[in-house]
Amino acid sequence: MSNTSTTTSGGAKTSGEYENNPFFVATNGLDLLFKRAQSIGILTAVIAGLSALSSLPSAFVPAETNEPTQSTVSSNAGEIPTIPAEIWLTIILIVLVLLVVFSFIGIVVRGVLDYTAAKLARGEGATISEAFRAVFSNFWSYTWVLVIVSVKTFLWSLLFVVPGIIMSVRYSLAGVAYFDKQLKGDASVQHSSALVKNAWLTTFASQNLLNLITLGIIQPLLTPGTNGILYRQLSAAGEVKPKAHFLSWLTLILPIILFGLIILGVVLLGFALANYSQTV
Repeated sequence: MSNTSTTTSGGAKTSGEYENNPFFVATNGLDLLFKRAQSIGILTAVIAGLSALSSLPSAFVPAETNEPTQSTVSSNAGEIPTIPAEIWLTIILIVLVLLVVFSFIGIVVRGVLDYTAAKLARGEGATISEAFRAVFSNFWSYTWVLVIVSVKTFLWSLLFVVPGIIMSVRYSLAGVAYFDKQLKGDASVQHSSALVKNAWLTTFASQNLLNLITLGIIQPLLTPGTNGILYRQLSAAGEVKPKAHFLSWLTLILPIILFGLIILGVVLLGFALANYSQTV
């Protein structure tokens, strides 16, 4: 761990401490969340639990096998079902309504997380009611920040995958900057990019190390505290940041290696099946 701050006479480190170990950034963030924003910590734990339940393997649910008989198949052969235009319009309307509802919920939840991170970065606490009031009173301007982040990340991704990933990390504190400094639109995005510059790997690993270990289940629980600590220490560090910890490199490289091994396994399996089919 690198330390850019002084130490008091009692040996306690000041808030200028820079932690570059992503594991400690995340765990310290969890500790900070439940100390200063316990109600939001409980809310995010519930969200994480519901996410875990929704991702249970479908194998645990007995599948219904309603296979059509031969006579049914033969009787329906050649028949093309016609769906009235009214049904198509109804389906499209339902889909659009669901998209709007889920988008609204996603923006509100992310806003609560970003607002909490901003308060934690200041060393302050936050409550659920306070966070929801802040998000709803700034809903459209905060949504515009997210739109700018999405568009910019998409444009960088068109160049190649790697620039898109790097810039998405550099933009990841834009919502925190919005609630901390009330920066509008692109100013929040630019402030986040400037903060994370020269520390994107530490930021990426701090946000994703424990998420990788838990397969992303506890991401809502980790986000407020982790981003709060990152925002605070990056703001205090200035342009020169300590080098990334080896765990940060491991967090970046290990998924690439695993993905490569999976691709290699699929290719080898394909060759094996092809050779088997030729010998049979």
